[in-house]
Amino acid sequence: MNIHVSNTGSLRQNTDLSIVEQPMEWLEAFQDNWLAHLEKTGEANWSVYSRVSNKFTPSGKAVRLSESRLLFISSVGAYLPGSQDPFDEFNPLGDYSTRLIPSSTPFDEIDYANAQIDLSAVQQDPQTLLPLEHLHRLVEKGKLGELAPEFISFNGYHPHAIRVVKELIPSILKTAKRHQVNAALLVPCSPLCVQSAGLVARALEVNGIATTISTNNGKYVKLTAPPRATISNQAPNCVLGAPHNHARQQQVLAATLALLEQDAPLEFIEI
Repeated sequence: MNIHVSNTGSLRQNTDLSIVEQPMEWLEAFQDNWLAHLEKTGEANWSVYSRVSNKFTPSGKAVRLSESRLLFISSVGAYLPGSQDPFDEFNPLGDYSTRLIPSSTPFDEIDYANAQIDLSAVQQDPQTLLPLEHLHRLVEKGKLGELAPEFISFNGYHPHAIRVVKELIPSILKTAKRHQVNAALLVPCSPLCVQSAGLVARALEVNGIATTISTNNGKYVKLTAPPRATISNQAPNCVLGAPHNHARQQQVLAATLALLEQDAPLEFIEI
């Protein structure tokens, strides 16, 4: 099985080590345990998987939401059928590519490729994980300056954390720079999604973009040590709130965005 990590170059000086603090130690454990078992048996044994565990949280300056341009980033595997290829959702090593979707896209034009999670909730009500209408409403009310014209979608099933650093994150940083954003929101939806999102958040923060996460998996998000996060007591794959419970979704979203107006690092907020 091919485990080659493409050489994408450094993100900027010291950024790689700011994302995964002990990359070679993590890679060795990954290759000797989880990956070796996968190559030998064809099965993913998560009991031998080594999660990234960072000790230090990156610092970052607060922003004023009403004057900010926000980039939304989703790990649910959203894509546009007909104009974009679906993610390689059955690849046991994951798909580290991204899709850019106009933020004004109607929900009925979006589909999802993520075999690792139950998609029934987001199919009933996309705003359980994709709060685009809520974000547009915040812009209309003057509580959020702008929403970037595109949001970034990836499939968060990423066992290989070093490929997150070398492949996924440079693509996200390139889009963030092109859209000149100064803030970002991530809504991961599974344990591995949470790991990838935490690493992305760290990379954005050290590159000067204030970043916040909403998750219902406090245990795993704490391991990656992102700069800001809310932990919601929601059902799996309903991070912001149950389908059609828009009041709860807006409550969780507001609390998560409010963290951007405080310097990082912050203690995680349970909501």
